[in-house]
Amino acid sequence: MRYAVTGATGLVGSHVVYSLLLQKEEVVVLHRAQSNKEFLLKVFSYYSKEAETLFAKIIWQEVDLLDGSDLYTILPGIDIIMHCAATVSFNPRDFQSTVVDNPKITANVINAALVAKVKKFIHVSSVAALGRKPGENHLNENSFWIDSDENSNYAIGKHAAEMEVWRGREEGLAVAIVNPTIILGPGNWSQGSAALIKNIAEGFNYYTKGINGFVDVRDVAAIMLRLATTDIEGERFVIVSENRSYQEVFAMMAEALGVKGPQTEVKPWMSALAWRWEALKSRITGKAPLVTKETARTSLGFYYYENDKVRQALNHEFIPVEKSIADLASFYQQK
Repeated sequence: MRYAVTGATGLVGSHVVYSLLLQKEEVVVLHRAQSNKEFLLKVFSYYSKEAETLFAKIIWQEVDLLDGSDLYTILPGIDIIMHCAATVSFNPRDFQSTVVDNPKITANVINAALVAKVKKFIHVSSVAALGRKPGENHLNENSFWIDSDENSNYAIGKHAAEMEVWRGREEGLAVAIVNPTIILGPGNWSQGSAALIKNIAEGFNYYTKGINGFVDVRDVAAIMLRLATTDIEGERFVIVSENRSYQEVFAMMAEALGVKGPQTEVKPWMSALAWRWEALKSRITGKAPLVTKETARTSLGFYYYENDKVRQALNHEFIPVEKSIADLASFYQQK
């Protein structure tokens, strides 16, 4: 099979590429001119002594997904697209990239895939695209979107991108969507869950008792590969290993790193002050805020996600969160 992967220099995309290469599949990486190709090699090195050999097998195709015109010459001959490309940000200043560009990129890839008669399109969305409503904190594939002040710009953009995927299905493209929770895995140590463990290692002292879903990036990649080669299509799957409190997760990270864990609970009033102060500081300095209104609200919320559908459909057993964190700590200490 011949695969095309977008967003390959991100956390999920890099692990998808690695998993496909291990299975000896032909992989075409669609990348921007300024992409950091060496990021993939670094990720591969966490898992294999043959990282350079696998890395050399990648077929690179430079493309501007926001333009999309080159896709019409690149995608013919591709069997399956793994669409991982998206800007992940909760900074209000990133409205253009999250709300406008994310769905536009997805639409461009969908349109070219339809013309190229690609066999299947696997889309990486987010549980954010399920939407959040006042009073609803248990979510699964049947959760439906409504406009709400509790939805971030990132959520709005991811929901709009999903609408492009479903539109593609109506026009004849076989699709499947995965909606991961917070993804644990080695990548850019200044972003996402990798940044969390970096902060804990450096003495971060704060926690909340909020609850969210967590999943290993290897589970996300494995489920995507399974969906690519099964008859399942026209379905979405919430991808979560366990629902855990941030307090528990931070404590597990500290234990895995062998450092003192966070001791100070963040109260709602402290969180409100923090995101407002960060917003003001961001306006003055131009730097991205460490905390935003959306991330502050999420960290205090209690959200529970269900994985019954994907476990039953694929008989998938998830990596325990404690194991994911132990591996993540080990990777961080290797970096």
